[in-house]
Amino acid sequence: MTPSPDSRIAAEVTLALLEAIRSTDRPQEVLQDEDISRTMPRKFGLSAVVDRQIDLYRSRVRKKVRLTREEFTEFMKLVIKRPDSADIFRAMGASLADKEIPRRMWWLPRFLRLRQTKKRMERSLRRLFGRRVGGFASGAFIFEVSASPFVQMDGSGDACEVITGFCQLALGKGVDPKMVVAKRSCETNGHRVCRWVAEVRG
Repeated sequence: MTPSPDSRIAAEVTLALLEAIRSTDRPQEVLQDEDISRTMPRKFGLSAVVDRQIDLYRSRVRKKVRLTREEFTEFMKLVIKRPDSADIFRAMGASLADKEIPRRMWWLPRFLRLRQTKKRMERSLRRLFGRRVGGFASGAFIFEVSASPFVQMDGSGDACEVITGFCQLALGKGVDPKMVVAKRSCETNGHRVCRWVAEVRG
């Protein structure tokens, strides 16, 4: 059975991943004792291949193209084996949230800003990934994902940082820049769900 286009992953997701790779990979001083097995993957983001892919996926975003999960997983594999994969996935999530979440409306009470932002986050994640990705438990901000698609793609748990970056940017932009998101549990460690909690600091 062919999946519905709405169940597929939006091109914006792959574009955000490619842009995160490119922005993370910077020319570095080549040291005499450089570990090529660790640094060579970082050169990938500087290549013309990534530039061409970014141009391609910007065009696909304009055309509202959606990808199969298999196609998206192939792009994820470009990052999963890298030592800095968590940083890239976090940047990817932040980029997605920055485009999806409107700026906070300071004239609204903080609890209303939080309520609106949480609703927008759930809708945006569903639209981007073509399925429900997590939901909020009772409490000020507790976001949970069960049977996480990110854990299914990456057994190390680093891919879950997409959600960390998304939540952090969404709350900072939509609610309060002093809110800090921390991941408290992960299915990769045998927990029932992946769980993120936010609190106000400073």
